[in-house]
Amino acid sequence: MNVLYCFDSRFWRMAAVSINSLMTSQKNAQITVYCMVAPWTSGYKKIKQIVMRGGGKLVWRVVSRRENKYMKYGWSRWSPVIFYRLFACDVFPHLDRMLYLDSDTLVRDDLTEFYNTDIEDCVMGAVRDMAPINLPQNPNGIYVREFKEKYLRHDLYINSGVLLIDMNKMRQSQQALLHVDIPIKYPDQDILNVALDGKIYEMPLRYNCIPDVDIDEKFSEADADMARKNIAIAHFYAVKPYVYKLAPRNSYAMFASAARAIDMYPDQFVAADVKYMKCRYNSRTVIPLVHINRCGRIKFAGILIK
Repeated sequence: MNVLYCFDSRFWRMAAVSINSLMTSQKNAQITVYCMVAPWTSGYKKIKQIVMRGGGKLVWRVVSRRENKYMKYGWSRWSPVIFYRLFACDVFPHLDRMLYLDSDTLVRDDLTEFYNTDIEDCVMGAVRDMAPINLPQNPNGIYVREFKEKYLRHDLYINSGVLLIDMNKMRQSQQALLHVDIPIKYPDQDILNVALDGKIYEMPLRYNCIPDVDIDEKFSEADADMARKNIAIAHFYAVKPYVYKLAPRNSYAMFASAARAIDMYPDQFVAADVKYMKCRYNSRTVIPLVHINRCGRIKFAGILIK
């Protein structure tokens, strides 16, 4: 089983937790973990230890700026790491099939059946985005609905956090991916949906599901019920699961348990976020993010600083 992660120093801890969940949940698969990382990315020793302890193999591939074909286009205002999954097929030309997982996922079941799914003549298999498209209070769902109406011929709009990729067909689709020219909000996800419209095989919800949120009515009751009771891949793209006061209790408990398995704790992730934001923002942008509560405790962008 070939599994791809793409991240930088900001997200290496999340990737480590996800990779450990992958290694400990697979029963018989021989796993090779491919990490496409930005230059100077931290976490190599920790992640190598996790992979080797699980009996797998690690391929750590640093991606230079010049290799990222998407840096030449209008999408370059986003982190370059976002686009790595789009050209992994060229970086690893010897592979025929690969499973891509976002760093903010947790694997909770064996993925052998999922990985071996026959996706027919499609470029990839993926799960429909679960945001309810007809709820006025759900901005993500509204965006998905309007995006489909404007740009897609087919009904399926997928979430790009879990992708089962036919690498040969992906190589043949590179020109289509590079020439998407529309306003986009979710960079790689919107690009994939437009360029591969009608060429994506829909996978069951349990393989890319956010715990504790509403599910779109496009999913059958059986599919939604199975996902709620038996999530195979939990994906925390709607909330930071390590922030106790913001995350749903089930999500926080699920993530905290997975992190503790590799001697990491939620406070470490919060501290790393605070450090990142302090480095990113200058005084003019930081001051509005700082709040002092009645007890004199300081919050930065909603995160309690101890």
